[in-house]
Amino acid sequence: MKFLVARSSFFLILLASAALAQPVRITQKPEGLVHGTLYVPVSTTPPVERVELSVNGVHYSDASGRSVVMPVQIGDYIRRLRIRVDGFDAQNRLAGEDEMVVDDPKPPFRVHLTAAAGMLSASIVKPPELAIAGVDFFAGEVKIGTADAPPWEMAFDPSKFPHAAYERVVVRATNGEEANDVRFSGSAPSANVDVTLQQIPLSVVGTGAPPRPDQLTLLDNGAPRKIEALVPASDQPLYVILLIDYSESMIEEMPVVKAAAKQFAQALLRPTDRIAIVGFNQTLFWLTPFTNDFNAAAQAIDRVRPGGETHLYDSTIDMLYELQKQPGRHALVVFTDGVDQGSSFKLEHLVHYARYAGVALYPVIKNRILMRLMHFGIGWIQARKLAGIAHDTGATYFIIQKESELPRVYARIAEELRQQYRLLFYSDPSAEDTWHTLLIHSSGGQQLRIPRGYFP
Repeated sequence: MKFLVARSSFFLILLASAALAQPVRITQKPEGLVHGTLYVPVSTTPPVERVELSVNGVHYSDASGRSVVMPVQIGDYIRRLRIRVDGFDAQNRLAGEDEMVVDDPKPPFRVHLTAAAGMLSASIVKPPELAIAGVDFFAGEVKIGTADAPPWEMAFDPSKFPHAAYERVVVRATNGEEANDVRFSGSAPSANVDVTLQQIPLSVVGTGAPPRPDQLTLLDNGAPRKIEALVPASDQPLYVILLIDYSESMIEEMPVVKAAAKQFAQALLRPTDRIAIVGFNQTLFWLTPFTNDFNAAAQAIDRVRPGGETHLYDSTIDMLYELQKQPGRHALVVFTDGVDQGSSFKLEHLVHYARYAGVALYPVIKNRILMRLMHFGIGWIQARKLAGIAHDTGATYFIIQKESELPRVYARIAEELRQQYRLLFYSDPSAEDTWHTLLIHSSGGQQLRIPRGYFP
């Protein structure tokens, strides 16, 4: 069957489509870990004449055209970035916008409403797994209509709603969650979102009375901070990834690794806790999803035969990213020979992201050669680097010579995680996004361990 459309009708359809198109749209939004150079593709429709791209509220670059690609140098020091593109008309008035968040394992669910060229447009930021059921647009409390698919927008004539002092949008997710935004007539767009509540792990070393908030003194870059709450481990689920080196150099260790992993999971897991077993060489492979079955976790370990290179830094960064998607407390235990071969990231990138992620990182290094060299005063630089990553994240590190030491090491980690707390405090909302040092002291005499700092 053929459909014939008169030329005049065809041009009317094109004009109508252009009028209904989102004025500014980022056409591809990455959902995974991004580093290096990110190319941001942007499409525009009239009346947009030029676009400005900003990163975390700071102007980055400009472009003009209906379809442009704007490169952003993300680099290899990974952090959450909010990338926003604003479109302006010939009179330099804001005519549309779109935004995305990259390198955020658990992005917030939010919406920003704009009005331009007879359209209300909703720019949505959400976790990748969250599906949108619909977007409702209102003038005051009068519903204008619902958008069921992107672009999330609705034609809007303000003259039809003379008594409406504001426009409103409600985004409905399929799981029942909602995000809202209100735009008052004549209001300028705002990109300020302040989230200042910090949550850091606190471990009690050894035995003793549980710490109380009134016993603790917390210093943030030397300035005292009020402790809002101290949440015990029993009140939060624990998600742990046991990351195991399956490179060729580890081939003899697997039988003991399997037995030790079962003991670790059995000693650690409560009904609300979960552990995942992940292997790596030059690639990552999930041997189990997050599970409460310690037998299944142990049985998964010998499914893969060791071989290949050791992409230690890349794999560790990937797992730090994955853990941040989970609720509750997090810990990453890495069993490896400590030698990286072939990673695209370098050690300093791992050090930065371990700090940034706020996940307790426990390196367990089995390296006979390193142990022998340390007896002669050699190899301490490597050991200090490993210790530094652990201490920065509020954890500990272990260098062992024999695989028979693994059960003892895993038992210590399990005991520490069972005695862990979550310390909550408010940081300065105007603080720069740089490393802040932390110190804690207890008047109760307990020996406590927290991360050596955080990124606000």
